Amino acid sequence: MNRRDVARSATKSTASPSGRTAPSAALSCPVIRVALVSDSALFRSGLRSLLGTYPAFSLVGEASALPVRDLVRAGSPHILLVDAQIVGALSICAGLRQNGTRPWVILAGADADHAWAVHALKCGARGILTKSATVETLIKAVRLVHQGEIWASHRVLTLAVEELAARSASSGSADPAIKSRLSQREMDIAQLIASGLSNQEVAHRLNITEATVKAHLTHVFQKLMLRGRGQLAALYHRSLAPLSASNGSASAG
Repeated sequence: MNRRDVARSATKSTASPSGRTAPSAALSCPVIRVALVSDSALFRSGLRSLLGTYPAFSLVGEASALPVRDLVRAGSPHILLVDAQIVGALSICAGLRQNGTRPWVILAGADADHAWAVHALKCGARGILTKSATVETLIKAVRLVHQGEIWASHRVLTLAVEELAARSASSGSADPAIKSRLSQREMDIAQLIASGLSNQEVAHRLNITEATVKAHLTHVFQKLMLRGRGQLAALYHRSLAPLSASNGSASAG
């Protein structure tokens, strides 16, 4: 999703064929506060118009330059949509990550560079949207990141997990105390989620319902005090995977 595409998409998405604004399925859900950061007025205008057609979103501010602390303080956004092409985009991610607070950053309009995307996730980005992303993808990414998920391509997530796994293997660290908090089923689900599978894929692999996967995953997050799949993947490959390998634990498959 590049800067021109945002503007064109906003024009096309302002109304449904019946003349009503679209879509309204999320009316019953809490409003997601979003703020924009880009040095392109066209980019900000396009996203502003687009988000305005979704009642589930509330645009609480925008900035054309760094730093963004005043924007964050004034609007208390849940999600910060940052133009991936601006200078300092990754420093925004790193700064917010260091503070350990919301908002969570989605980088929009990124080049299809897997290595850069992995680095962006390491810096603290919670979502990566390339220039080819559709409006539907943008909306879904905002919603899922707000729920604590990581949004990136399967390839980028795989590379990130492999890097974590390699780092874990070299350190050989393991924490039996962490594993003792989880049931065997929760360990199975943690392993599959950490390997990059979706809830639906995990459900299919373990022959259980997707709702059961979500319930177990919620318990895993609560027991390990994690905020999402990204933290689970990092913890698993740092502390759980070496332990499972040393104990000869069977993987779900």
